[in-house]
Amino acid sequence: MSLITLYNQYISTVNWENGALCDHNVGGSIDLWQININDNLPQINKFRYVLAPDEITRANKYLRASDGDKFIISRGGLRYILSEYLKCAPGEIRFNIAANNKPEIDYPSITKLHFNLSDSADKVLIAIAASPVGIDVELINPKFSYQAILNNNFSPLEAEYINDEDSFKRFFLLWTRKEAILKATGIGLTDHLKLIPSLNGQHVIDGSLLSTVSDWQLKSFEISGDYIATIASNALKNNHRFWNFLP
Repeated sequence: MSLITLYNQYISTVNWENGALCDHNVGGSIDLWQININDNLPQINKFRYVLAPDEITRANKYLRASDGDKFIISRGGLRYILSEYLKCAPGEIRFNIAANNKPEIDYPSITKLHFNLSDSADKVLIAIAASPVGIDVELINPKFSYQAILNNNFSPLEAEYINDEDSFKRFFLLWTRKEAILKATGIGLTDHLKLIPSLNGQHVIDGSLLSTVSDWQLKSFEISGDYIATIASNALKNNHRFWNFLP
């Protein structure tokens, strides 16, 4: 058994900067990009233009046009953002699926760049780093019946924390932490979700639960008061930079 440590932290203030100011060089940083779907709908053809044929096919399979539009903007936005780091045209980027089911860049392969994408309602977040990273964002939905999944996915202490006060916000806070670390390690949803600690602080666990031997840092933050997100990284000393995407 290999023990690892999860460091869970809540960031009270996040400053989103103009994406035009980004140097597109992660170096010792982790870059987090925010895309608003509705703001970009008038330019959806610009996003569709850079997609690969299989992505267009996937977008056309959505039953609701709004879901297809969200896919086009999120995937096109990802291509535009990555192209600045990779110094190539957005449409030239090719993706494949790694052994852990995480999407990765297949071409160009000059630079090993890691990324992860999450969306909820009108919001898309994309994390970019030089090492494995995971991101999850959720709209704080006061109509969600979280009690139905509480006992199967959260420890007794976590359930107590959620039920104590401000329950919907606390539920989605802890949920994004569990989702972000699962996405970062690439194991997907697991029956051991309640064993993955999500409360603030430092937690030592069996690394086999996450198929990793690395320690991980998880930072959570709010967006506009309606969304909450968590970014997970195994680069514990990296600086986090927050950018607004401008097409």
